[in-house]
Amino acid sequence: MTVIVGTTLASFAMTREDAWASWLNDAEQIIASHPDGVRYFAALQLDARGLEPFAPLLDRLAGLGGEHWTYTLDDGRTEVSMTNRWRHIVVGQNLVMDFCQADLAVSHCLFLAADTAVPPDIIPRMLEMDHPLVAPFLTTYELRGPRVDHYPFHVEDAMASAAAIFIARDVFRRIRWRWDLESGMSDDPCFHLDAHKLLGVPTYVRHDVQAVHFPVSIGEYATRYRPSDLVVHRCR
Repeated sequence: MTVIVGTTLASFAMTREDAWASWLNDAEQIIASHPDGVRYFAALQLDARGLEPFAPLLDRLAGLGGEHWTYTLDDGRTEVSMTNRWRHIVVGQNLVMDFCQADLAVSHCLFLAADTAVPPDIIPRMLEMDHPLVAPFLTTYELRGPRVDHYPFHVEDAMASAAAIFIARDVFRRIRWRWDLESGMSDDPCFHLDAHKLLGVPTYVRHDVQAVHFPVSIGEYATRYRPSDLVVHRCR
């Protein structure tokens, strides 16, 4: 019953430590919390600079015995924006799902955005819920829903953010991340909708377990990065 803690990130995120390293906070304690096995994995989107921008991340991953895959996607964009990022993100997210599915020993994926930290006991507390799609509460997005009454702690049936979600094998082997132009939906609402409509699986969000996004209050990328950070280094 191995758990994969997975993320995806592009090279521009390496310009801010809290944007690439937050998911690794308390990693040693998270690994120790689940004796059946925890492995860290990252799907890295390369640009013309290759792996060079990811050196600090790779050093940290190596210290944890973690693994990584790489991918490239050149769709002609010259800078990263809040809308043209969607197809790039879901490619990386689905590589994480593929990595998990390819190993029959993997029972769950704790998918985290690289800029999101979770408490060191996140895995046992998610497993305690005994439900195939659960998440900690993320105060940045305040996604709410009706109360789920059969738990002794506060749980809501609500959409989770892709920044922190705990996915059982029976879910990630049957659906993937996507985005929907016609509906104006990004990865989070599409995954929530597909789990509910295609699999009949609601998402349960546990409010006494909280994830923290860095920064806590976020705007568009232009407010988080310098313009030069968002310029795409395209291969020629």
